[in-house]
Amino acid sequence: MDFEGLHQNKYDTKGGDGTYQVPDESPYSGSGEPLRRTSTAGGYGETSGNAVDIDDAKSAYESIRREMSRQSIAAAGIPGEEKAEEFDLTDFLTGATVRREEEGFKPKRLGLVVKNLTVKGVGADHEWIPTIATVFEKICCFWRWGRKSGHDKTILNNITGYCKPGQMLLVLGRPGSGCTTFLRVLSEMRQGFTEITGDVSYGGIDSNEFSKKFRGEVCYNEEEDLHYPTLTAAQTLRFAIRCKTPGKRLAGDTKKKFQEKIIYLMGNMLGLTKQMDTMVGNEFVRGLSGGERKRMTIAEQMTTGSCINCWDCSTRGLDASSALDYVRSLRVLTDLFQKTTVATLYQASDSIYSLFDHCMVLDGGHCLYFGPTDQAKSYFEDMGFHCPSRKSTPDFLTGLCNFMEREARPGFEDKIPATPQEFEERYRQSNIYQEALKEIADYEEEVERERPDEDFRQAFAEAHQKHASKRSPFTATPMSQIKALTIRQFQLIYGDKGALISRYGGVIVKGIIMASVFYNLQQTATGTFSVGGLLFFSLLFNSLIAQSELSTFMHGRRVLEKHKSYALYRPMYFYIAQVMADIPMAVIQVIIFTLCVYFIANLTLTAGQFFTFMLVLIFSNLCMNGFFRMFGSVSPNFFVASQLSSCVLIALMIYTGYQIPYTQMHPWLMWIYWINPLAYAYKAILENEMHGQHYSCLPARDHVPSGPTYTNPAFRTCIIHGALPGDTYVLGDSYLAVTYGYASWQRWINFVAVVLFFFLFTVLTALFMEYLELSKGGSQVKVYKRNCAPKEETEEELRERAKNAGKTKLQAMDTGTTFTWQHIDYTVPVKGGTRQLLNDIGGIVKPGHLTALMGSSGAGKTTLLDVLSKRKTIGKVEGRMYMNGEVLHSDFERVTGYCEQMDIHNPNATVREALRFSAYLRQPPDVSKQEKDDYVEQILELLEMEKIAESLIGDPQGMKGISVEERKRLTIGVELVAKPRLLFLDEPTSGLDAQSSYNIVRFIRKLADVGWPVLCTIHQPSATLFSYFDHLLLLVRGGRTAYYGPIGEDSKTMIDYFESHGGQKCSPSANPAEYILEVVGAGTSGHALQDWAEVWANSNEAKQLHTELEEIHSSIDPNLKRNPPTYSLSFFWQFWYVYQRLNISWWRCPSYNVGRLFKVIFIALISGFSFWKLSDSVVDMNNRLFCIFTTLMMANSLIVLGQPRFMEERQWFRREYASRYYGWAPFALGCIIVELPYIIIFAALFMFCFYWTAGLQTGSDRIGYFFILFVVFLGFSVSFGFLIASFSATATMAAVINPFFSSILILFAGIIQPPADMPYFWRSWMYWLDPYHYLIEGFMVNELYQLKVTCHPSDLLTFIPPPGQTCQQYASTFFATGGTGYLTADSLSSTTSCQYCQYSTGADYYSRIGWTFDNRYRDWGILLAFWVFNVLAFAFFVWLFRKQKR
Repeated sequence: MDFEGLHQNKYDTKGGDGTYQVPDESPYSGSGEPLRRTSTAGGYGETSGNAVDIDDAKSAYESIRREMSRQSIAAAGIPGEEKAEEFDLTDFLTGATVRREEEGFKPKRLGLVVKNLTVKGVGADHEWIPTIATVFEKICCFWRWGRKSGHDKTILNNITGYCKPGQMLLVLGRPGSGCTTFLRVLSEMRQGFTEITGDVSYGGIDSNEFSKKFRGEVCYNEEEDLHYPTLTAAQTLRFAIRCKTPGKRLAGDTKKKFQEKIIYLMGNMLGLTKQMDTMVGNEFVRGLSGGERKRMTIAEQMTTGSCINCWDCSTRGLDASSALDYVRSLRVLTDLFQKTTVATLYQASDSIYSLFDHCMVLDGGHCLYFGPTDQAKSYFEDMGFHCPSRKSTPDFLTGLCNFMEREARPGFEDKIPATPQEFEERYRQSNIYQEALKEIADYEEEVERERPDEDFRQAFAEAHQKHASKRSPFTATPMSQIKALTIRQFQLIYGDKGALISRYGGVIVKGIIMASVFYNLQQTATGTFSVGGLLFFSLLFNSLIAQSELSTFMHGRRVLEKHKSYALYRPMYFYIAQVMADIPMAVIQVIIFTLCVYFIANLTLTAGQFFTFMLVLIFSNLCMNGFFRMFGSVSPNFFVASQLSSCVLIALMIYTGYQIPYTQMHPWLMWIYWINPLAYAYKAILENEMHGQHYSCLPARDHVPSGPTYTNPAFRTCIIHGALPGDTYVLGDSYLAVTYGYASWQRWINFVAVVLFFFLFTVLTALFMEYLELSKGGSQVKVYKRNCAPKEETEEELRERAKNAGKTKLQAMDTGTTFTWQHIDYTVPVKGGTRQLLNDIGGIVKPGHLTALMGSSGAGKTTLLDVLSKRKTIGKVEGRMYMNGEVLHSDFERVTGYCEQMDIHNPNATVREALRFSAYLRQPPDVSKQEKDDYVEQILELLEMEKIAESLIGDPQGMKGISVEERKRLTIGVELVAKPRLLFLDEPTSGLDAQSSYNIVRFIRKLADVGWPVLCTIHQPSATLFSYFDHLLLLVRGGRTAYYGPIGEDSKTMIDYFESHGGQKCSPSANPAEYILEVVGAGTSGHALQDWAEVWANSNEAKQLHTELEEIHSSIDPNLKRNPPTYSLSFFWQFWYVYQRLNISWWRCPSYNVGRLFKVIFIALISGFSFWKLSDSVVDMNNRLFCIFTTLMMANSLIVLGQPRFMEERQWFRREYASRYYGWAPFALGCIIVELPYIIIFAALFMFCFYWTAGLQTGSDRIGYFFILFVVFLGFSVSFGFLIASFSATATMAAVINPFFSSILILFAGIIQPPADMPYFWRSWMYWLDPYHYLIEGFMVNELYQLKVTCHPSDLLTFIPPPGQTCQQYASTFFATGGTGYLTADSLSSTTSCQYCQYSTGADYYSRIGWTFDNRYRDWGILLAFWVFNVLAFAFFVWLFRKQKR
C-alpha cells in the first residue's frame, strides 16, 4: 500500500443531494485500469445492497464504499449512536491517490511474470524420525558425511503465469498441491528448497536483483499469526509504520501526523478501532480473539507499502462475512494503488472468487488451469465435469482431482483426465494456455516499452527517508530504525510486568541475602577468602541473570524473520536496540544489587572503589548478555543455544581465577583465561577491593603458631602468603601478587578488556543476526519411522483406492445421548468489575443431530463450547446442564469428545501412536487391546490417514511433520477413537481448503447419522457444507441467542424465520450461511436492522424451546446418585501408558538428551584436565573443593534445560487431563521415572571422564560412593528444574526464577563462605537446609579421609623461633593444644627459620569446617530425601496447575 500520499478527506465525495459520488479524478474514470468484474449480486441474498457489480465501475466502487463506511459505526460499539463518526474509504483513499499525482509522486507499479518455474524439495525418505540412536549413527557413519540422502520430490512442475499491476491472482489447490511454495518463491523466500529453476521477473526486474535491492517490495503473509503477544495492537502497528514512514510525504504531513493517519485507516478499515489498546496475545496470553488477531496480521502487512503482496490463507479464522470484507478491502487497495496481489484462500465463496482477475489451479505441483476467473468453470465443464447447483466455483475447482468428490457429465466418465499430469497435458493443449502465453508476451512487450521499473526505482528512492541509503531496501534511516526498535523493546519489557517484577524483586532479595551471608567482612587474613568469594559470587550472580535473557531472545526469532522479509529493519539494528534497552536495565539492576551488597558486606568505603565496583559489574552484565545472545544467534533452537552457552560458561567460570589461581593453571588450557571476560572482570574488582588494604594477622586464627603462650608478633607469621615473618598485617597488593599473580595497577586495563569484550560480543551477534540464515523455510516435510515411508501410488492404485473409499461403515451407537443446557450465563472478572460473555443461552442436542453453532468473531461461540464441555477455569458459570436426564457426573469429560480449535498434540508421537494412546486410556477397560487397535485402524481409514499413520506429528513451526489439515483430522480422530457419547467441535474446518472441509463435515455427518449427537462451531461454511447441518444455534455480539432450531431442507425453516421477522429476502442462489450472518450484522462492517436477540426472546420458537427444556428439568430425579469412575483405567495402567509415551518422547528428542550427554562429557573432561592429577599438597586441598564446585554449575544447566522439555509435555497433558485420559499423578510420576536411566548413564559417563583424570582416590568403596552420590545429585538437579517449571507459567518466568534458587543453593553450600564465617542466623538453619552442603561434605570427606598431606615449598609458611629455642620446642605447645599440620623435618632443630605446613592429613582440612567421615552415608541419605521432596513438591504443583487458564 502506497502510504506516501495518504491524505484524509481532501476530496469530499458527498453530493448536494446527500448521495456519494466517485470524483471525476478517480482512477476509475481516468487513468489506471478499471475494475473488470462480473456481477456478484446475491452474495447475502440482496441483489445490490451488499454486492460488488464490477461491470459498472462506479456502482461497484459505491457498493464497496458503503460496505466500508459502516465500519466505524460497528467499531463504536453502540448501534445507532447519534453522529457516530463514519469512516469513508472513498474519501480517504481516492483523495490520497489524486493528491499524490498532483504533487508528482511516481507510482510503484510492478507486475509478475513466471516462466517454467520448477521447485524441488527433500523427499519422504530424506530422513527417518530422529532419535538418540540416529544421532550417533550419523556421527559414526563418517562415509555418509556430506552426501545427499534420499530423493528429491517435485513440489512445483513447470509453472507459467503472470499478474499485472492492479490485478489479483487467486491460487487454488488442496493442501500439498504447492500453493504455499508458489507464494514463497514469488516472495523471494527460497531457502529450504533443494532446486529452483525457471524465471520470475517483477516488472522487468529479474529475481536476483529484486531480492537483493528491493526486499520488502514483495511481501509474504503466512497462515500463522506471528506477533509479540505482550504488545498492544496499536503498538504493533505503530512500530511497523515508524519503520515504513516515507521520506517524501504530502506537504504539511509530519511523521507523527502521517503515522496517526495510517493507524486511523487500519483501525477503521479492518474493524480494530476498539481493540487498539488490547494486547495482541496468543494461545497462552489473553488478548485479541482469533479473528481480530488475523485482521491485525493483515493490517501489519498493509503498512509495509509493498507493491506486490502474497497472502497465504489469510482469511483463516475469519467468519464468512469478515472474509468477504477483507478481500473487498484488498480489491479496493489493489485497484486504487495498482498493487499486484496474489492470494491463496481456503473455502472461498463465489462472492470472494469473483473479485479476482485470474485463477490458477494446482494439484500435486502441476498447473491444471491458469486464466481468467470467469472462464475457469466453463473450461472444466466443457472438459466433461459437472458442477452441482449451490456448489461454489472454488469448491468445484479444488475438488477436480479428488476421485471421491468430482462428478462427470453423462457420457464423459471415461474421457475426463484422472491424474494431475493428465490435467496439465490437457491444459497445455487448450486455447486458454495459448492465450495466456500470448498475454504474457504482450505484457512483456508493454514492460519493455513503458519501462515501469524506472518509475518504480525512482519511487523506491523517493520513499527513503532523507539520510537513508537509496540502494538499501530499508525505508528508514539506521537511526530511525534503531529508535523505533528501542521504543518497541522497552514496550516489550514493560508489557511483561511479571518477568520485570521477578527480575528486580529477585535482585533485591538475593542481594540482601547474599550481603547478609558476608555481613561485615573483617579486614583479617582469613577474611581474604570471604572477600574473594563475595566478589566471585557477585559476578556469578549477574552472569546467571544474563542467562535468563537467552529464552526471551530465542522466543522472538520468528517475528524477526517475518519483519526481515518485510524489510522493516536490519536484524543487526534489532540487536543494537536490545543493547540500548539493556543499558538502563543493567544500570538499574547493578545499582540495586550494589546498594544491597556493598555496605552490608563492609567492602572498602571509598567513592572511587565503590563506583569502580559498580562500573565493572554493569559492563560485565552487559558483556554476559551479549555472550548468551551470541550463542542464541548462531543456534537453531533454545536447547542447542542453552547447551553450547552453558558449556562455555562453565569453562569461563573454572578459569576466572577464583577456583584455580592464575599461577596454578595448567598450560594446556590456560588460553581460556586470556579470552575470558569474567577473568578480567574478577581481576578488576579483586584488585579494586584489595588495593591498599591492610589485612590484620593479630586475631588468633589469623597467625601461627597461636595460643595463649604465643603473644609476641615477632615470633609468629600470617596464615596467608604475602607477609614477612613477624608482620602483623598483610598488604592487599602483596597478597594479590603472591597468591594470584595480580598487580593492582592493571585494574583499569582489565576494565577496558571487559568493555572491549562487550563490544566484541555486540558486533559478532549483530553480524550473525544480519548474515546467518537459520530459518530453513521450504515446504512442510513428513518424517516417518525407519523404512515406513509410503511409496508413490501409481494411477491404477489411485483408482483402486478411490473405488474402495467410503465403503467402511461406522458402528452405530448402542444408546443415544440427549444433552440439554438452559439459562447459561458466564461472567469473567475484568479490571473494575465483571463482564458477561454469555447471556441466558439454552438449547438441546439429540441423537443424530448435527447442530451448527455460528456467529461473528467474538460472539462467544468458543466460550459457549468451553462452558458446555466443562473446560472453563476462570469466571462464573450459571445455568442447568443435563445429559440423558441426569446431572453431569465426574466422567462427563471422558465420555464426551471436545475437538478444540488449537490442534495441540505431542509432536514426538506418530499419528497411529496418538490415536492408540487415546483409545487405550478412554475406551472402557473391558474392551480388549486388539479391539481398540482394530477400531483405531478403522478411524484411520475413515479419516483417510492410512498413508501418514507412521508419520511423526511434528511441530508446524519446525517444518517437519504433518500438515495443518492433517493435524485437524488428527484432532478429530483422537476424540473419535474414544467412542464418546457426545461430540463438541470448535472450528473443525478453520484453516482447511474447501475439499478438506468437505471431507471433515461429510465425516461428521456420518457420525450424526449413526446416532452421535454433535455440536460444532463453524466460521465460513459454503452452501454445500451448510446443507449437512440439520440444526442451528446462532449467537450475536454479547453472547445472546439470535436463533435456535431446525434448519430445514434447503434451509427453508431457518430462512422463513428470519424473513418472517423482518429480515431481508434471501435469493435462491444465495449461501444461507452467509445470508444469516449478514442479517444479524456479523463481520467487521456488520449492521443489523434490529436486535435479533430480542426478536428471538419474544418468538414462539423460543417459547417452545423453553417449554421443552423445563419439562426435562422437572423430570430430573434429584435423589439419583451415580458415581462412575472419573478415569477408564486404574492408576497402574494410566501410569504405564503415560510412561511408555514419555519414554518414546524422550528418545525422539535428541536435541535435549544428546545435548545433555555431550555437555556432561565436556564438563567432566574440562574439569578433569583443569584439575589434572591432584596431588597431596595444601593447594590441592582447595582444588578438590573447587573441582566439585564445577559440578554445581553443571547442575544449573541441567535445571535450565529440563524446564522447556517439561513445559512442552505440560501443554498436551492439560488437554488430555481435561478429557480425563489420565490423572495428574501418573503424569507427574512418569516425568520423574523417565529421567532415571538418563541420570544413571550421565553419572557413569561423568565419573569415567572426570574421576581418574582428576586423580581422585582409587579405592573401590570411594569410587562406589562417588557414583551413588552423583546419581542422587543429578536426580535432585533434574527434579528441582521440573519443580521450578511446574509453578512457572512460561519458560521466561522460569528463566528469571532460576538464578535465585541456583544462587541460594551455591551460596549456603559452605564453599564460597565457610559456615563458621556465616552470621549465626544463617548457619543455624539455612546451611543445614541446603542440599548442596551435604553433597560437598559427602564428596570431600570421601576424598580426603586418610589422605596424607605433603606440603610443596610454595605451601609452607615461615616463622622465626625465639632465641634459644628450636622450632620443635617452640611449636610443641601449639601442637599439644590441637594445632593442625606439621613442621618440616629439616626445620625441627632449626633456631632461625621454621617451615610450617598447615595440614598433615585430609581430615585436618575438613574437620575445621565441622565435617566428619562418619556422616558420609548420612549425607547421601539426606540428599536422597531432598530428591524425594522435590518429587513430592513437583507432583503438588502439577496438581495445582493441572488446568489451563481459560
